[in-house]
Amino acid sequence: MPVTVEKPLGQKTKLLDQYREELFSMRSKGYSYRQIVELLARKDIIVSLNTAVNNSLIERVKFLRQRSLERNKLKNSELDKIPTINELDEKDKLDPNVVYLPISKKSTIPTPNTVLRSALFGVVGKGKRILEKGVLKATVNGYSIKYSGEQLDQSDLDVWLECIRRSQSCQLGTIVRFAANDFLRSIDRKTGKSQHEWLKTSLKRMRFTDIEISDGRFMYCGSLLHEYYQDKIKGDNCLIINDKIIDCFENSSWTAINHALRLALRGKQLTQWLYGFYSSHFKPFPIKIETLKLISGSNSETKEFRRMIRKSLAELSSVTGWSYKIDEKDKVIVNKK
Repeated sequence: MPVTVEKPLGQKTKLLDQYREELFSMRSKGYSYRQIVELLARKDIIVSLNTAVNNSLIERVKFLRQRSLERNKLKNSELDKIPTINELDEKDKLDPNVVYLPISKKSTIPTPNTVLRSALFGVVGKGKRILEKGVLKATVNGYSIKYSGEQLDQSDLDVWLECIRRSQSCQLGTIVRFAANDFLRSIDRKTGKSQHEWLKTSLKRMRFTDIEISDGRFMYCGSLLHEYYQDKIKGDNCLIINDKIIDCFENSSWTAINHALRLALRGKQLTQWLYGFYSSHFKPFPIKIETLKLISGSNSETKEFRRMIRKSLAELSSVTGWSYKIDEKDKVIVNKK
């Protein structure tokens, strides 16, 4: 019989991360769910995880394992007959060109650091959105973003992150269907006519963008949304994210953004931007207020920005518990401990 391993909550979280990475690695190497289930069955281990840190993929593996045992009427003595990784038939493997977004905790959304550390989704004043063509967006050192399209702000990032969240469970480059009301509720918006029009406008705005993003190792050229349209027959909204954008999520080049916390800051553009920027750094470095003004895309006067950033840092501290100070050299120092 499988062994149930009970662990304290902290250790369970580590195990969850360990198994999530292992499962995602196996999927990316081309193994089907059935093969993953069988291979895990050989280890004869089931990890019992607290509901608070449970993961849908783990639950799916446990379910498929049980279904596989029932379907094939396997007995414990027959598990040795299951093929090893090297014995798996090539025909049973998934297409290696099929790509998926990184798997993150259910409460978080994987977000490229190039997005969080730049003015791509900037702090734009109401009614001040402009059309840009081939604009080099301000970023931290090491990144490069060239952008053409209507200027994007933090509300557009709310929408784009929801598109990313909904695309996590399917193959990149395939259609993701959604109901507008459900989408709006997910980003803490009302569902009236004006909000439907606002959502449609934001999605179209990102559909008609042209960006070149590079971190020195990779370059992605394309739009933020490959396609967006409405299926009049089924009554669904549909979107597709270009599978080539996966390069923006390579290795440690992305950050898991807390979905609920970010939405708690909705309407406070600079505070939202600061949350994303500092979330992308394990140990934030001191940075001048003038530099933050530049890479956040704010078009406010420096004097006004100083006032704004003090207020935003206080708001950020109240929801995250992070401490901060502005030193005598006009540098912002944030401590996340």
